[in-house]
Amino acid sequence: MQAEHAFLAKLLQRDTLACHQLVKEHHGRLVVVARAIVGESAEDVVQEGWLLAFRALPTFEGRSSLKTWLTRIVINAAYSRHRYDKTRFTVSLDEVMDEGMPLAERFDQHGHWQDPLAHWQSETPEELLGRAELAGILQKSVQTLPEAQRLVWLLRDHSGLEFKEIAESLKTSEANVRVLLHRARLKLMAVINSYEEGKPC
Repeated sequence: MQAEHAFLAKLLQRDTLACHQLVKEHHGRLVVVARAIVGESAEDVVQEGWLLAFRALPTFEGRSSLKTWLTRIVINAAYSRHRYDKTRFTVSLDEVMDEGMPLAERFDQHGHWQDPLAHWQSETPEELLGRAELAGILQKSVQTLPEAQRLVWLLRDHSGLEFKEIAESLKTSEANVRVLLHRARLKLMAVINSYEEGKPC
């Protein structure tokens, strides 16, 4: 905590090394987040986000982490290019049921596996992503997720933000964030399982 205060003090003094460190640490992640909203304009949005962030640094109160604060700025910059519609992050139970659940056919009426998943050759998500062919397939699959699911998955599983932070950034409830994340993870799990079973993905 003390180290973060010292780092923030350097940023406020416009210390060149500290500013470079901040950009280096967060830029790539922020581009991924922006791309989920604006596509090819992501780099422009993040550049705009950096300008806004450095201007607003004196008003940063530390109620959230710098990581969360920067993410929120970039999300807002992205949505200022596209009319923000907060209903896109609101999920009703009816919508979830209509969409159908990935892998639903593998469960019995009591919710138990009747057709278990394939034995995956890799045990952890990091190992799975480390396999080049599967990583490419998953990257394409992430792009096909509905925008809200894709963004929530990126913020939670790629950026490591807490549910509360994601909900605040997207101006929605934690419950909606959890539902969207669950849907995204199930869809990606279905892709991994098809790959492991040698089926087309």
